[in-house]
Amino acid sequence: RPEHTARVSATSVALAGSSGGGAGLCGLRHGPIPQTMAAPQRSRSNSQGSSGSRSGSRSDEEEEPPVTVMRAELVRGHRPVVVSEVPVYVALRDKDGRFFEDKGSCPSVRYRWLRGPVIKPCFFHPHKMSVIRDVAKTFQCYCSKECFLRGWHNLPQHMWGTKPDENEVEEPIAEWVEVASTRSYCPSQQDIDRPLRFDIIPLLKDGRDSVNGGMTITTGTVIPTPKEARTRRMISNGGTFNAEWLSKQFKVMNWNVLADLYATESVYPYCEKWALSWTWRKHLILKELKSMAADIITLQEVQKDAYDDWFRPQLAEAGYEGIFQQKKREPIFHRGKYTAEGCATFYKTTRFKRVDKHVVDYDKLSATEVRCVMPDAASAERGLQRLSKGNIALAIILEDQHIKTSHQSQATGPNGGHVLCVVNTHILCDPGSADVKLWQAYLLLQTLKQMPINNMPLLICGDFNSTPESAVYEYLRRGSVRADHDDLRNDPCGLMKQLLPLRHSLPMATAYETCNGREAQYTNYTEDFKGTLDYIWFSPDALAVLAISQVDDEPQLAQETALPSSTRPSDHVSLVATFMFHDAPPESNEAQQNQASAGARSGGLPGSLGGGMGGGGQNPYHMGGNNQMVNGGGHTAPGSDGLYMAGVYAAQYL
Repeated sequence: RPEHTARVSATSVALAGSSGGGAGLCGLRHGPIPQTMAAPQRSRSNSQGSSGSRSGSRSDEEEEPPVTVMRAELVRGHRPVVVSEVPVYVALRDKDGRFFEDKGSCPSVRYRWLRGPVIKPCFFHPHKMSVIRDVAKTFQCYCSKECFLRGWHNLPQHMWGTKPDENEVEEPIAEWVEVASTRSYCPSQQDIDRPLRFDIIPLLKDGRDSVNGGMTITTGTVIPTPKEARTRRMISNGGTFNAEWLSKQFKVMNWNVLADLYATESVYPYCEKWALSWTWRKHLILKELKSMAADIITLQEVQKDAYDDWFRPQLAEAGYEGIFQQKKREPIFHRGKYTAEGCATFYKTTRFKRVDKHVVDYDKLSATEVRCVMPDAASAERGLQRLSKGNIALAIILEDQHIKTSHQSQATGPNGGHVLCVVNTHILCDPGSADVKLWQAYLLLQTLKQMPINNMPLLICGDFNSTPESAVYEYLRRGSVRADHDDLRNDPCGLMKQLLPLRHSLPMATAYETCNGREAQYTNYTEDFKGTLDYIWFSPDALAVLAISQVDDEPQLAQETALPSSTRPSDHVSLVATFMFHDAPPESNEAQQNQASAGARSGGLPGSLGGGMGGGGQNPYHMGGNNQMVNGGGHTAPGSDGLYMAGVYAAQYL
């Protein structure tokens, strides 16, 4: 046995080299290893080049081309994705010593893309390229020695691969096939599991290929576009089903999608480089957005260029109209251009029509408010310096085009439909600035109190960067903050001291606490922080929450250490909730109000269906007991909206 093991590991297992970030060809014998760094190119440029070239001639080698390739690299990651253009940066230098980026217009250089041999992914980690192939026992491919040993000792025989034919010959260097002669290239289905080679070939004055001054980039293997979005369980708010809700309910989705600006390897070292790239993540994000089929979508950390080039056109095809508002910060130079990130809100035009828009500029409001509460100019200036962080909230007023109001006290739009104020905000992230976070929440509610339409229902969605134990959460949920709250201890400018006691009179509840008795366990899951920061707040006296989408549990989130991962494109988890307008306002039927006021105030269901948690009756779906899916299923069908009704509700009703 020891001798056999030694023979297998030494002679029958092909090991790849370590260049190219650990990428290698997996076969009985290994060929060259894909690299992400550019290699200087000499006579290779003519191996499949023009018929008139003489790659071996002395005169060609001595003749210098008009331009020389100085730098060539993949802009992000080394794993091309099907249907996404491979991002490449090419810098040239002319004979005068001038450096410039070529985007495909330089006549003194030509480009060529070639497709390489198949490199199978790791058996245990399909998102990783293999560097080892076991050709003696399991006949599978692995990304590391640890995976190989795991497969050798533990892989059941029925999961072994097929033993190759003894007469089958695998060449150590497989032929590369040319697939494009342009600077840009979008991989196709035929490229999956194959590396790509990008040749940059300077041309001589007579148009022949130069053997000098060129470069070559070899990528990792091409991966397919992400599969359909993951399925999500549903947790309902209890009660008996009313068929009238079918046409009345609307769905809201909130998600911090992680801007490419912040998706760096230093912040997320555990995430595969290619899985962190925008070319991969944008497909996963879009699939999840479309799978939920929400009527209203609120997104944070949306880059302006991503909004213009990806989100707006892609969601427009799905029937959405969008509004974007960037943060009040200086643009950042990122991947060759200046850009900024902010909040984007989308809504289905078949259901809602925009009536108005308002931007809550926390910095601008602070400039006025601080001078009113601080005792002197010097204190006010110090306060402004601490509070000016560039965060914003985007508020839009939508009118329901399907559901008309039934009572004069209900907020009514120009066409007689229910109106709704949808707020999308991203509060400051800094863990050491709890006072600034609370200040921004205070400014937001102060602004919402002055809305032009009376009794307007509110939906306040976003990344609040505040846990359920924070002062921000307590202020929004309870209408006040305890004077001895831990978050108030750090008040370097004395701002909180001037505001206390801090109170507001807007009734607020969260969709997840109302349905499930507690917030989602995790909405942000990284190596450094794991907890709840995102919420969907609503007006419980005007809106009823019918159901929520269940958030993944920790074993699922930790499959690839943390988020983001190859299957979850953001470090945040999306939240989804289904609502409907209350048929009658609380004051329209005093007797009914006295009977069910507690339920209504906590987002309970309309009529006699009872309330949510804290509404005077126990929530039958609390802590998962009865919130499992009918027949124990709990998964959406492919292509569905991602939400199934639980308990007594039929699946098609939500």
